[in-house]
Amino acid sequence: MTRRYNTGMEIFTVDAFTDRPFSGNPAAVCLVRSQLAGQVDEARMQAIAAEMNISETAFVSEQRGGTFESGTKFSLRWFTPTCEVPLCGHATMATSAVLFNAVGNLNSQLEFVTQSGTLKAAKNGDYITLDFPLNPCVPEDTATQQDLIKQVVGDLPVSEVEFSPTTGKLLVRLSNEVGREELEGFKPNTAGMLQVQQKKVRGVIVTMTGKGAVHDAASGLEYDFLSRYFAPWVGIPEDPVTGSAHTVLASYWSRRLGKTEMLARQCSPRGGFLRVTV
Repeated sequence: MTRRYNTGMEIFTVDAFTDRPFSGNPAAVCLVRSQLAGQVDEARMQAIAAEMNISETAFVSEQRGGTFESGTKFSLRWFTPTCEVPLCGHATMATSAVLFNAVGNLNSQLEFVTQSGTLKAAKNGDYITLDFPLNPCVPEDTATQQDLIKQVVGDLPVSEVEFSPTTGKLLVRLSNEVGREELEGFKPNTAGMLQVQQKKVRGVIVTMTGKGAVHDAASGLEYDFLSRYFAPWVGIPEDPVTGSAHTVLASYWSRRLGKTEMLARQCSPRGGFLRVTV
């Protein structure tokens, strides 16, 4: 879907991390052409993101001397309905898809200058590959986060808790006896999460091994790990499929599984899958 505001700016909506309609994670992508740059300030970006009212709205801008049709390097910012965020995977994927497929940029690789550094997107046949930084997590004292964990997963057993200091994401691994149905079925207490007195956590990843969770029934291919992601502190009660969370998950599960290539499923109601290489 494409919208055009009175500034002349085109806005697309794209479902990322999925191969079917009405699943994956929707993002809005706003094309800020060079002649419009002075009309689209931070306040306007935030107002548009609030109007779109989906987890992230991306604003991609042409850089000097380049156009969306022919350029290879652009600036990129992401806004939730309530604030700007430093990294967003699915909105970067959506932006890449708009430039490659809707705008018709024929370059094989694009670069985006962001708050998190320069990110790369490459077109590989029908797929788009994102090159994102890893954000490792370190062990966290479970007792210090006990109240928050209780608000998120209730009485589900937890085997490990780690924290990613670069992203502010808390990783909560459920015990191996927990099944996929339980991961998909629990309902976090969002209001309770916001009431817990803590300052450093900006999002909670709940994850578990993917053993027994089949991606492709024909081949019997299983997921390596499953997850859900919650970030009410930035206006996202639950994110459908989260690229930035997988910069943490990829590091964690690569260590635990001893693998560099993994298949992941985010088990939100919309759901989506990612192929991850470390």
